[in-house]
Amino acid sequence: MTDSCWTYYKNLTDREVVSMIVTPPYNDEAAVYMIYNRYELLLRKIYMQIYNHNDFWYDDCRNDLFQYLKGKNNDWQSLRSFEWKCKFSTWIDRTAWNRFAEIRPYLTGKFPDAVSLDDVGDENEDRPPVQLRDEGVEAYEERERKVLLMEAIGALKDADQRFVILKRLEGYNSLEIADLLQQSWTKHGIEKYDVKGNRVVPSAAYVDVRTQRAKEHLKAYILKNI
Repeated sequence: MTDSCWTYYKNLTDREVVSMIVTPPYNDEAAVYMIYNRYELLLRKIYMQIYNHNDFWYDDCRNDLFQYLKGKNNDWQSLRSFEWKCKFSTWIDRTAWNRFAEIRPYLTGKFPDAVSLDDVGDENEDRPPVQLRDEGVEAYEERERKVLLMEAIGALKDADQRFVILKRLEGYNSLEIADLLQQSWTKHGIEKYDVKGNRVVPSAAYVDVRTQRAKEHLKAYILKNI
């Protein structure tokens, strides 16, 4: 996916884009556009205020917001609850602020039992998604979770999904991953084309979509194997 794919959504109103997201069969790409493009500046501003200008957990917060809005049943229930009694920007501002603040203790280590990328165990069903951490000496259970996560990553059939997830764990942002992915494609002589026949050039948007799809596949794999 190229950045030019956002041109279509840029010409639509918030109401039109949200309608595409919440109407079956649901449009995750439109949701990625809203969170990772249209409202990127707003979300970053909110995050910086809550996290004291430390951008280390920003990707985790943004990814968590995406999953929170999508809901456990992948039907965008939280987003469908918006009744348009105010501007969408006002609603997403308030929703993001509350969500970023809610998961802050888990991300920053105040609650030390946060252990996995999406923490999908049954006993942790209500716990917010958090970042995988490595702090030296680990409990047996945490090591087991990491092993399962790496097995799940290895089971991803899409090579690009494996690549972006591994680079996320190494701390790279979307733009950096896109550049590394382009280098990998060039090195291995890989060329990809979209449904319209346009050559695909890895971009931040492409990486964000691949990341979200990979996380969904990881969840499915982990839930099946725990």
